[in-house]
Amino acid sequence: MTANRMLQDFLDKSPWVDPKHTVDGVKFGSGDRDITRVGVGWMPSIENLRAAHEDGRPLFVTHEPTFWQHTPEEKHFRTEEPGIAKSRFLEEADMAVLRFHDTWDNWPEIGIRDSWARFLGLDRFVAEAANRWHAVYEIAPVPLEVFAKRVAAAVRKLGEDSVQVMGDPKRIVSRPSVGVGCGGPDRDMVELGSDVLIVCFDGASYWHARQRFAELGAAVICLEHGTTEMPGIENMAKYIAETYPELDVGYYDRHPRPWTVMAEEDDRENR
Repeated sequence: MTANRMLQDFLDKSPWVDPKHTVDGVKFGSGDRDITRVGVGWMPSIENLRAAHEDGRPLFVTHEPTFWQHTPEEKHFRTEEPGIAKSRFLEEADMAVLRFHDTWDNWPEIGIRDSWARFLGLDRFVAEAANRWHAVYEIAPVPLEVFAKRVAAAVRKLGEDSVQVMGDPKRIVSRPSVGVGCGGPDRDMVELGSDVLIVCFDGASYWHARQRFAELGAAVICLEHGTTEMPGIENMAKYIAETYPELDVGYYDRHPRPWTVMAEEDDRENR
């Protein structure tokens, strides 16, 4: 198996992707090298790459950029730190990096959006966007605060210790919507009846997105980008292992996680 063959297989099964205009591809190293051991992770953080190398995996399959730029070439940060150090490590470790982003976002049932919805227990599908990036689901009516706590309890398993919420805690919600990471639900889902949008910080800045959603009448639950996509990447690792049984596949999730500091009660009362 080679990275180039795997890339072509994924593209062949992804008719929604234009192969000439995609960020998917080999981002570092040789795509023609025969490999038998593969690492898979949401992001090729240096921690993930080191762990995969220590486990003897010369190919790392990722969803996000190696050099922090969402372009096919990823040139901008390669020639400054920490891009220089990462390039040096990959060269010395003789590793290659293969990115599956546009293919895996829309992959049916086990791709980013569908995996995220299933992870949150959203199984009553209502409607979706034409490009399948966003979808609305139905739940039994519940106060926003209660639903947000359910989401927070679920994502604790992924290493996120809290969620941020906008909206009246007592408001009753029943139509949550999710999307694909930065391409999270927007006005399109509100128009389809969504009353609470689950988004990530990277794709939903305050003034451009979340405050606008509030004025549209929707509540908002916001999490880290990786949290919303890790269930889909775990499924990608399983898919690669099942599709290519000759490969030994390992999943890695050692990218840094933010953690929350809350003010003491006395501090909050004195603000």
